[in-house]
Amino acid sequence: MKTIMKTTCIVLIILALAACQSKNEKSNESADGGNVLKAENEEFSAYINNFKQKNLPLTIKGCMEDITGLAEFDGEKYKTFNEDFSFSYGQIPTNGEYIALITLGAADCFLPILTTYKLNGQIIDKKTIAIGYCGMDCGYYCEEFMSISDDYKIYTSDTISTYKCDDQGNEIPGTYEYYLIFKEGKLLDDGKIQLSEEQKKPLEGRIEHP
Repeated sequence: MKTIMKTTCIVLIILALAACQSKNEKSNESADGGNVLKAENEEFSAYINNFKQKNLPLTIKGCMEDITGLAEFDGEKYKTFNEDFSFSYGQIPTNGEYIALITLGAADCFLPILTTYKLNGQIIDKKTIAIGYCGMDCGYYCEEFMSISDDYKIYTSDTISTYKCDDQGNEIPGTYEYYLIFKEGKLLDDGKIQLSEEQKKPLEGRIEHP
């Protein structure tokens, strides 16, 4: 009888260990409690390996990001997963059975692009989490910002200070504007990305720039 019980206990332990190993092979839990899932094929896994793992909450200031050390994508090598010229930023933990990667699109300021995938590499959703109005016009100043909170809420904004210039590059009196353009949204547990339409909010005061 003791032999049977001992054998049964050993079998149960082996099954439990196997189940834990299977779970760990599929997913590692991040420091903030989300899932960092693994790809189901080598090609997608090779693409993901270009991204560092990031924890939530996460903030990106597109006009201040340094791309040193980030992988550069030309839109061809990993075309199945990324058709843009962009740079790897990071893989974030998710709240469902999908993989989420952030790339930086090249513009006057870097534009964060959030793409979600099934474990086989099929794209679920893709959105640029930025306003994207930054430019080099006379009198125009901007500050791109985006964040993803630990409960997967998304916020992106551009704080804009602008005035019109005369032929000598001087400010035309009465043309100064100071305002915020922003969007809000959420990363859903099915990998879909919700993002609102742009909203504009006038700001008080004035920002002086050199």
